[in-house]
Amino acid sequence: MLKTIIIIIIIATGILEAVPTNLFYRSPIQAQTYFREGIRQVKRQKYRSAIRSFRSAVQYDPNLGEAYLNLGACYERIDQFEKSKPYFEKAISVDDNNSRLVYLYGVALGRNNQRKNAVKYLERAVYMDPKNPDYLYNLGVGYSSLTQYAYAATCFEQVTGIVSNNSAVWYNLALAKLYLSKTNEAVAAWERVEFDSPVAASALYYLALMAFEKHDYKTSMSKLKLSLALEPGSIDAQYMKAVLYGKERKYHQAINLLEEIYLIKQGDKIEEELFAQYYKWAEETAEKKEFKAALHRFRQAGRYKPEDPDVQIRTAETAFKAGRYDIAKQALVRARNSAVTKGQEESVNELREKLSGVISKLPGQQKYK
Repeated sequence: MLKTIIIIIIIATGILEAVPTNLFYRSPIQAQTYFREGIRQVKRQKYRSAIRSFRSAVQYDPNLGEAYLNLGACYERIDQFEKSKPYFEKAISVDDNNSRLVYLYGVALGRNNQRKNAVKYLERAVYMDPKNPDYLYNLGVGYSSLTQYAYAATCFEQVTGIVSNNSAVWYNLALAKLYLSKTNEAVAAWERVEFDSPVAASALYYLALMAFEKHDYKTSMSKLKLSLALEPGSIDAQYMKAVLYGKERKYHQAINLLEEIYLIKQGDKIEEELFAQYYKWAEETAEKKEFKAALHRFRQAGRYKPEDPDVQIRTAETAFKAGRYDIAKQALVRARNSAVTKGQEESVNELREKLSGVISKLPGQQKYK
């Protein structure tokens, strides 16, 4: 089974946005003036200056929740999130009917890896405004981060009933369904991801993966090619394409692609697949009695797993049949040193006897030991 890579998409990223409420317009003019100046400083990314302006705003109106919100957000932007939290909480306390403040604090907590608290505030925001798709979506993301996939799926499903064409929602619903082992529902959700969305390449990759696991290699390759058309540099998709080439017995293409990947990202997984592709190719070549070509491929497989006794035994057998007794002797030494089963030891001894008998008959050669 190919390894899956889970990606959770979060819609809400920025919170430094002023949405004036009725309370804001009832604030003293001085508070409104400082607040607007703070927003101008934020847009210039001058967060420390913005902090001073928002502080002045709350001096004139201690109940201006939006100013406390932006104070918290500014401290977060200068990497002082712990210092920002009291301001987010103050914003909520002075304007406790404002679900947006609760929601944005939940998102900020999530961004800063305080996931349990994030879910607590996002649940509160959804309770206050149960039909808000952003609140539901990010609560689903929060549940996913806590591996509560059934709750996450419920949230995402509710969002699709409100906003039916959001690809990020369908994508994350599919991931939740996958974790719940509801693969058919996951596939149906990934099929709803639009081709021009930012998550299309990843959705197509997962569709290819699902088809692969059902041994539907034709569909898998079709989806994979679409995924690579959108994201040509995806190592995971390139790796999967190489595996599919192997399933089609296109070993040359598979190995070329794997070796290109290996230059970029070395690792045991890629070495294992290179070994497997060379080994299978060598076996099929040996069956055709093309022993010189098979020998080359067994030796290539041995480059990636030199301590594997079976590949060394097969190298020795093929070298013997190809008349390359020197290579056969070397492979038998490696096989003898790494053999672990009785069957492997018997194969080594049998080959040594055969090799010894042939070598002893060659002019000027001593018996092979």
